[in-house]
Amino acid sequence: MKTRHVLLMAGIVAGLSAFQANAADGLYLGAGVGQSAVKDDAAGGHFDTTATGYKAFAGYRFNKIPLVDLAAEVGYVDFGKPSQDIAGQRVDFKLHGGYLAGLLILPLGPFDLYGKGGALSWKAESNVGAMNASRSGTDAFYGVGAAFYFWKIGVRAEYERYQIKEIDRVNMLSVSALIQF
Repeated sequence: MKTRHVLLMAGIVAGLSAFQANAADGLYLGAGVGQSAVKDDAAGGHFDTTATGYKAFAGYRFNKIPLVDLAAEVGYVDFGKPSQDIAGQRVDFKLHGGYLAGLLILPLGPFDLYGKGGALSWKAESNVGAMNASRSGTDAFYGVGAAFYFWKIGVRAEYERYQIKEIDRVNMLSVSALIQF
């Protein structure tokens, strides 16, 4: 009987220590996939559609302030290749770029809730029939998310809204996996 109790207690302690891994300072790497939505009336008419996008990111998490953690993150996001027929012509659109963001994280045991804000350096290309157009710039974005951690592995769900002046609306709803070192 004593051996069972010792093993049970050791399992509980190991499980609790695994859940605490998300609160540690350190580097993390991740990648995700999601649905992007792009609305752009300058792309040959009323262009408003979705596509599958992806992202990759690296960051560093700091837990120096009581109750909240901070993180700095750099990444790349590709909003996919949304396309739509407008007035009998095929409109193809590509949007991608690198970003730098800060995160304000509320750690809740194995869960995190967070807000995110930063800047995206983007490039957009649109093709309407035989006409091609290219635009680029740097604009702000913000988002909110939730994460769940088991040991050093995390899963995120987040919504991001990109305030690109040249494009009417861009947002992304995604799920990402990450590993914390």
